Amino acid sequence: MTEALSIGLVTFNHERAVEKTLRSVLDSLPANLPAHVWVLDNRSADRTLAVVQRVAADDPRVTVIANTQNEGFARGNNRILQLVNSTYHVFCNPDITVTAGALDTLIRFLRNRPDVAIVCPRVHFEDGRLQPLNKRHPTVSDLFLRRFMPRPFQRYFADRMRRYDMLDRGYDESYDVPFVSGAFMVCRTEIVRALGGFDARFFLYLEDADLSRQVQESGWRTVYCPDAVVLHEWRRDAHRNYRGTLLFCASAVRYFNKWGWRLA
Repeated sequence: MTEALSIGLVTFNHERAVEKTLRSVLDSLPANLPAHVWVLDNRSADRTLAVVQRVAADDPRVTVIANTQNEGFARGNNRILQLVNSTYHVFCNPDITVTAGALDTLIRFLRNRPDVAIVCPRVHFEDGRLQPLNKRHPTVSDLFLRRFMPRPFQRYFADRMRRYDMLDRGYDESYDVPFVSGAFMVCRTEIVRALGGFDARFFLYLEDADLSRQVQESGWRTVYCPDAVVLHEWRRDAHRNYRGTLLFCASAVRYFNKWGWRLA
């Protein structure tokens, strides 16, 4: 099969950010690799669907799917994954800006490392600061400290939190990442699809931690590549409202029920 690339975005009320993301993805598509972008909108209440349809009307490389209900991040991405015919597939959040050359670099990384199933880039905030999204496998303590510990007390657990974010390992060299962020990951399509994609029982949050472990349990590697950079707006909805917090807690319970309740 000729190599091909697919990119999937699942949107829900991302009117403000999604056009910038789509434009950056389209501008960064490798010139020598057939590519297609799929956008599934989870019945947004704002103008997100109209925005992505307008972009698609001007570019045949974009297909838009209007979902009739909000099925969540995992199910939405899985629907796209079942439709694509590609060698490499990108899971991309709708608040990402892909920088020039990032996709070329990540695809070349997979070509040169046949034992790697998922590769993730270096992620920066829009102001250029590092966004440390590489994670070790989460424990109950890790998730509690990040979500519920009052900020003035977090300094007492700074070493623990740095270790969870792999800041002790650093972000300047390539290495295996236990928990790859779903904000932006490039995958071997056949491998991820054979695993069923994301576990659809996760509506939102930690489905990427779960997929990372599934890939690793199957004997494949999940690796960080610092030579490719994307920007991430990162709305942190789990920290902004009660619904986000409840979804986060539900996903945490589901994750630990599946992989074991490790406290620390």
